[in-house]
Amino acid sequence: MKEKYFKVKGKYKDSIVLVKSGSFWNCFYGDALIVHFITGYVFKNNKIGFPSRVLNKVLNRIGALNISYVIVYELDDIIVHEYTSNSYTFYLDLYRKRLKY
Repeated sequence: MKEKYFKVKGKYKDSIVLVKSGSFWNCFYGDALIVHFITGYVFKNNKIGFPSRVLNKVLNRIGALNISYVIVYELDDIIVHEYTSNSYTFYLDLYRKRLKY
């Protein structure tokens, strides 16, 4: 699962990458940190996982902040949603600062 994440993240550095694993979606590191702050889901070991049934809710919250995202079913089956005014870096920096306090 992490291999998929890193391969896609290398191409879409300023997007949240969500990787499907069974009936769950996962994201890691900075992506997980952003998802944690906008959803309240548990951020543990630099990872967040959530059930497939709430994917649309998560995507709506990500989209409301104009953060680009990539949905990875398999390496050859991805959906990219990019905003021209992508706020990924802004929110990543903001939430990293909040962790330090």
